[in-house]
Amino acid sequence: MPKKEVEKIEEMGQELYEKTDVALLVAAVSDLNTSKPIDLLNDIKRRHGDYALLYFSKNPTAVNIFASETVEKMMDIDQILSPLPWKGTIRPLMSPAFSKDEEVKVAAAIFNGYADMVDQVAQSKGVKLASSVGSGSKDSFKLIRWIFYGILLYFLGQYIYSKVRRLRGEQ
Repeated sequence: MPKKEVEKIEEMGQELYEKTDVALLVAAVSDLNTSKPIDLLNDIKRRHGDYALLYFSKNPTAVNIFASETVEKMMDIDQILSPLPWKGTIRPLMSPAFSKDEEVKVAAAIFNGYADMVDQVAQSKGVKLASSVGSGSKDSFKLIRWIFYGILLYFLGQYIYSKVRRLRGEQ
C-alpha cells in the first residue's frame, strides 16, 4: 500500500481512538493459511474494549470485518461489505472491471473501507473528525443515480403516454 494512504489511515484511526476510545484496525495478509483472524482478535480483545478489525487476505481473496458488539451497532457492516457499487465501499473495488493492477485494487478497497468505517463510528458517536476523508463521492454518486433514474422515468412515461394515445386513436 502506498505510504501516503497508510499515513492517512493511521491519522484517521488515531484521531478516532482519541475522541471515541474505539480502536479501528486493519490486517492485510498475503496468505490466509499463514495468519488466522482469531489469533489477531484475541490480542485485540485483550488490549481494547471497543474495536473493529478490517481483515483482508490476498490469497485467497477474502475480506471481512470483525467488531465488538458495541462497535457492530455503530456501523452497517453489510453496507460496507456489499458488492453493489452504489452501496459497498470495499467489494465493488475488488471487481475485475475496476483495475488490472491487483495492488491498486487492494489499496483502494482497504482505504475506502477503512474510511467508511471511521466515518460511521464517528457519526454514531456524534464526533467530527478533522482527518475524515468524508463522503463527497458517495453523495455525488447518489445525485447522478437520481438524475439517471429520473431520466429513465421520464422516457418511460413518454413511451406509455404515446402508446395510450395510439390505442385511443389519437395521433
